[in-house]
Amino acid sequence: MNYRPFHNEETRSSVLAGVRSGTEEAWGRFFDIYAGYVFSLARRGGLSVDDSDDLVQTVFAELSAPGGFGGYVREKGAFRIWLRRRILWRIADAQRRLASAPPIPTIDNPDAFPAPDAALDEEWIETARAEALRRLRSFVSPEHFAVFHASVIEGLPTEDVMRLYRISRDNLYQIRKRVKAVFADLLKAALADIDAPQPPGQ
Repeated sequence: MNYRPFHNEETRSSVLAGVRSGTEEAWGRFFDIYAGYVFSLARRGGLSVDDSDDLVQTVFAELSAPGGFGGYVREKGAFRIWLRRRILWRIADAQRRLASAPPIPTIDNPDAFPAPDAALDEEWIETARAEALRRLRSFVSPEHFAVFHASVIEGLPTEDVMRLYRISRDNLYQIRKRVKAVFADLLKAALADIDAPQPPGQ
């Protein structure tokens, strides 16, 4: 199951209404970046859509509470590891409540969690890709973004993209090459930024 940006507005509104520190705008950006990652790991952990949605709210409620980022030191980076461990604890809690889990690792024994695997790392990369795509809109024209998204992100056949946007094959290749270079730089920056964020209200 691949990461997808999280678009449940009811959950987003509920989370933002409950934040206790920082601005709603800052929390909104933070939620938009990380909520999909939380949801994806919950689904990968075997939770239903509804239970995964609840877990998103639980994780963000904890983060927005006083001391919610305890143990995370921005200068050390590795927010991915810190956040993942927190999500896995909550997944374990949910599994225990649903009486469907094997023995549960606890906060006292965090090493009981399985080591990060390639699939979980791919979820994190997809989180960065979503953020890089959001940033890309500010760096290229709407037309070039649309062509790039259709051709590279959605993977539409070249002929379909040419017909849809009324461009030649050479023009398509040039747009794709230019925007890919910009996107690659933005993805590198996004990977660094989301792994060492400034938590809202901190």
